[in-house]
Amino acid sequence: MNYQQKLAAAQNPNTPTKTLELLATDEAWGVRSWVAENPNTPTKTLEQLASDEIPYVRYWVAQNPNTPTKTLEQLASDKHYSVRCCAAQNPNTSPKTLELLASDEDSYVRSWVAENPNRTEIIERLVLMTNYQQNQ
Repeated sequence: MNYQQKLAAAQNPNTPTKTLELLATDEAWGVRSWVAENPNTPTKTLEQLASDEIPYVRYWVAQNPNTPTKTLEQLASDKHYSVRCCAAQNPNTSPKTLELLASDEDSYVRSWVAENPNRTEIIERLVLMTNYQQNQ
């Protein structure tokens, strides 16, 4: 398969699981990022991609609606704020992890926590309080 074919297969929601698993190990990070975004990528593969060296791949893992809660917990402490933002907005992110993200140093991360349907009143107050302190 050439690069364009791999990209097409990686982003196609009808691509078989075995093919997605194989493409998740491709040397091209663009292919791996499309696998990470694909809604049919198996959770085991998403868990592996969550440790990818390329932040953009981890970004898409954090956005995938099938990413397990435990993996989102890992991504919530990623060094790249964009990955943490995606973890903060994922509906599978647990309230415990959202509480951690609500006190993130980055205001964008905190604002995504406020948008998450799993947030609790405590988290909402933390986000508002942290945002207020940042603006002072």
